[in-house]
Amino acid sequence: MQVHHAKALSPRCSQHGEGACWWEARQVVIWVDISGREVHLYDPASSTDRMWTTPTDVGYAQPMHDGGLVLGLRDGIARLDLNTSKITTLAEPEAGNAATRMNDGKPGPDGRFYGGSMPYGGKEPIGCLWRFEKDHSFTPAIEQVTISNGLCWSRDAKTFYYIDSPTRQVVAYDFNRETGALSNKRVPVHVPEENGIPDGMTIDADGNLWVAHWDGYSVGCYSPHSGELLEKVVLPCPRPTCCSFGGPDHSLLYITSSRNGSENMTPAEAKASGYLYVVEPGVQGVPGDVYGG
Repeated sequence: MQVHHAKALSPRCSQHGEGACWWEARQVVIWVDISGREVHLYDPASSTDRMWTTPTDVGYAQPMHDGGLVLGLRDGIARLDLNTSKITTLAEPEAGNAATRMNDGKPGPDGRFYGGSMPYGGKEPIGCLWRFEKDHSFTPAIEQVTISNGLCWSRDAKTFYYIDSPTRQVVAYDFNRETGALSNKRVPVHVPEENGIPDGMTIDADGNLWVAHWDGYSVGCYSPHSGELLEKVVLPCPRPTCCSFGGPDHSLLYITSSRNGSENMTPAEAKASGYLYVVEPGVQGVPGDVYGG
């Protein structure tokens, strides 16, 4: 098995870095600090990082077709205008439920948005993966979720991959691009306990899945056909959270990390946590999608 080593990039240290996403149109990395309530744009060309604050915990920030960012806030999704910093509520499927917040989400190849929720503490299956239409209406795509996490689509958009972290599984569904419906659930990958807890996820041009291992000091590359761990990216911090391929040719893997639980880490681990990391693993990713809402 090939092993790679990631290096720290961003000078900013977050409490709970998440949601790494390459924004193709701007050639920047989007990432968030959930509990810090911050949205960041990191420009690799200039090594600069811009930041916006949010009114509640922010689980993700992803591109919209109009140049704004769709945010996952506590109750649902909102739009951030990067020019004015104005945040506009779009939909709130979790409104009135103080026990949950939005966690991970991405635009689909169908132009819809798929964003999941989780309970604070992540102990009960009261979360949901929501499907948001372009008009901001919403329906549940997957219910009774504990920690809605990594999600991505196959290159032909026929398969949807998804992680509910405590299950230690990457599940796959047939994906209906016309309706967004999911069917034929199966489990192509099981993440063993020694690898950590599966968190954020992306896919490469060969169709392999790259999964952040929370408490596993690594990101693993898995075959969705055999379930085998093919490659590993090692980090000096225990809690990588999400990964995304980017760069001009999508050959770089950007990885966010968390400082949560740093009181239980060694001084070296705590010092290395909370940063944005990068590695060149020798494969390419595929361009991400944008929300059409």
